[in-house]
Formats: sequence, structure tokens, C-alpha cells
Amino acid sequence: MSDAEPDISSHLLDGTVTLLAGVGKGLGGHIARDAVRAGGRVMMGARSGAFGPALVDELGADHAHFSTLDITDADSCARWVDAATERFGRADALVVNAMAATNSTLLGGEIADWRRAMDVNLFGALEISRAAVPTLLQAPRPSIVFISSQIVRRVLPGRGPYAASKAAMITASHVLAAELGPLGVRVNTLVPGRMWGEPLQSAVAKLAHERGRTEEEEVEMWKSVTAMRQLATDAECARVVTFLNSPLAAAITGQTIDANAGETMR
Repeated sequence: MSDAEPDISSHLLDGTVTLLAGVGKGLGGHIARDAVRAGGRVMMGARSGAFGPALVDELGADHAHFSTLDITDADSCARWVDAATERFGRADALVVNAMAATNSTLLGGEIADWRRAMDVNLFGALEISRAAVPTLLQAPRPSIVFISSQIVRRVLPGRGPYAASKAAMITASHVLAAELGPLGVRVNTLVPGRMWGEPLQSAVAKLAHERGRTEEEEVEMWKSVTAMRQLATDAECARVVTFLNSPLAAAITGQTIDANAGETMR
């Protein structure tokens, strides 16, 4: 959990436009900020307008735009991509950060719970990709990055719908890399671990109480199971996305990259 912020103002994304499906106070917000710091612009989308407009104010209307988006709806996806090209004239990268963290068990819940998770995390990712690819093909170095979850590495009871749908997303990214590679589109997946940032910080007290620990003990437990004895931050994970969308990653496609300070190794 380093406070140091590396300088990424080296124009890694100079002149490009990132389509960011799923923006909030955690990883999504940092992905948007990094795209602008790296010389690019960002089109942000989410079902709710609770956070996006404030981030546009922060980044500036010349660099960022927000429009509501439901990635499970084909018409919503098409309108959102059209709004991006109308606002910025191009699209170079798509980041799919929207997700549904559905919890359920096989016997204690409904199969519908699993379908809902799949609808967003798998089919939603495919729906927005399908809408964006024709525009991405006009870019010189198009890139797609899916955001999965460490739940696929540490499967927990009751988290089956989320884990299965995020694992399916990874396989889908491999398929898209093979299908779109001949067209010049790279497709990769980021698998973040526990990310130290506002969402996790706001959940520490509840998790510690449930497990009979102090907040400090809870955080130290999380750190103790990583190779680096620290937690990756949401800002650090966002920089992996910036790298994957940059020319530095020109030879990388069909890959799944874990960013978790060495909690899991594959």
C-alpha cells in the first residue's frame, strides 16, 4: 500500500480515447484518471450517474465524458459507443469494469442468481465488446481489457455465481483474442486481488466485526498472505490497465495478468 504515485504523464495514451464501461470510486475512477494523465481522453459509463459526472468535473469536459450505460442491453451499448464517437471522434480502447458481485449457493439460492451474474459479467462484456469493436477497428492499435476478480483464484462458498461468471469472462477474453487478433485487436484480462482503496477501506470495519478482529488485525491478516506483505492498491491495478492499453504492450494479447502483491501465483 504505497503512497508513492509514479509519473505516468509520459503520453503513453497520447491522443487516444478509452471507453470505460463501469466507473466508480475504486478501480474504475483510477482507470479514468490514468487515461487522462497519460495524454488520452475517456468516455465513462455506468448504470447510475452517481459518480461519473463528478469525475468529469474533476478531469475536465475536454478530457472526459459520461453517459449512462447498461452493458446487458444491446441498444444501450450502441448508444453509448455512438455518444463516445460523437464526443471524441474515435475510440482506441475498451475497458470492461462493470460487474455484478452476485452471491448465492447452489442449494440455498436460485439458479436465476447464477444467470444474473452471467448476464452482466459474461454476456454484458460480450455485448459491449460487440458494440465497440467496429469503432475500435478504425484505431491504429486497438485494445480491449476485461476486469476479472481474484475470486476465480480463491473460490469461496456462496460466491459461486460471481466466481463462475468471472472465470467465464477470462475464457471469453481468450476466445476474443484469437478471433480479433487477425484484425489487429488485442484482448487481455486483469485479475486484481484485494485492492486497498475506498471500497475496501469502507468494508474493513464490517469484515473485522464478522470475524472477531480489530480493523488493524483484519488488514494485517490480508497483508500476511501476500508475498510482498502488502496490499496492491486500486491505483496500482489501474496502472496495469494503462500499460495494457499502451504501445508498450503491443505484443501482449490473450493474457491474464494478476495484480495482487503475490497473494496468488500462477
